[in-house]
Amino acid sequence: MKVHGLRRVPVVVVTLATVALLAGCGSDDGAGGRGSDAGTEDPAKGTSAGKAGGGQLDAAGLESVAVTEADLPGYTFTVFKQGTVLGTKGKPADPATCQPMEDIRLRSPEPAPTAAAARSVHPKTDTKATDITLYAYGKAADAEELIARVRDAAKSCTSYEDDMGLNPTVAALPDPDPGPADDAFAYRRESSGTAHWYRVVRSGSNVAVFGWQSLVAHKNAGDAPEEVITAQLEKLTTKTSTD
Repeated sequence: MKVHGLRRVPVVVVTLATVALLAGCGSDDGAGGRGSDAGTEDPAKGTSAGKAGGGQLDAAGLESVAVTEADLPGYTFTVFKQGTVLGTKGKPADPATCQPMEDIRLRSPEPAPTAAAARSVHPKTDTKATDITLYAYGKAADAEELIARVRDAAKSCTSYEDDMGLNPTVAALPDPDPGPADDAFAYRRESSGTAHWYRVVRSGSNVAVFGWQSLVAHKNAGDAPEEVITAQLEKLTTKTSTD
């Protein structure tokens, strides 16, 4: 994988400053967020095999349920710094009812998670990337609130001004099959001929957000990267249901 002209390596861990660059380069969007000073948690300092005090996943535990090259051997990975927060809020969305979708785009969801992890993957034979962001919450009610906020916003907001001064349109999509998870919602954000597709999935007290993009005119626009989504959800639900 090539990052800023460097040599190809199997997995690259990049700082949140790079996340900010990825969010601003090549498109107006993406599931990428703005950088923050969130730190990386040392797994050796965790409280019991990746669990925080109340039993929920901490940063190291959440990273352990994120897909890796062993789960998707035909993909190239860029792994972003883990922590409690991955992004920061920008200029408020106008109208404010659309803010939950901006929060997803900038990786700064409400309610705030107890831990977060992110990566971008793309097939070694293709450049179409899928961004994966995982959020852990202390209780399922908070995870339920997050997906409810995004669902309500996408159904009531058709267009808004984002923090970059752009005016994307938004459309809620039919609810996808959550598979082994509990709930799933999907929506499309479109701007300047490019569509950004999102799938938000809740599994217990954890939420996975998948994002990818395509040209609106592309014949396969909107095709979901099901192999990636399935691999991530199976790993997330299997690990958390057995712990």
